[in-house]
Amino acid sequence: MIIDLGLAGHGIRPRWFYEVQHLSTPLGLVGAGLGVAALPRMSLPSGPHPVIATKRLVEPVVTRQVGVVSRSRTTLSPSASRFYEILMARWRR
Repeated sequence: MIIDLGLAGHGIRPRWFYEVQHLSTPLGLVGAGLGVAALPRMSLPSGPHPVIATKRLVEPVVTRQVGVVSRSRTTLSPSASRFYEILMARWRR
């Protein structure tokens, strides 16, 4: 839906062949040679991949909001706290 709304503002209406629920599924489909996928950068392979090539999409720009959810009135575990710090450092860039 995020991609549909972002592209609709530019008069673009892609014809989808597959719609998936999990971010790992389109990577498997692309890896099997069944097409291409537009995915959030954080879901892409972090380094060189033997089969999948990535290309940054520059126009139109499609954005989404991502948040962090935690229990109220509790302290994060050391690993959860470190994960939160890593996320915040990456998102600030």
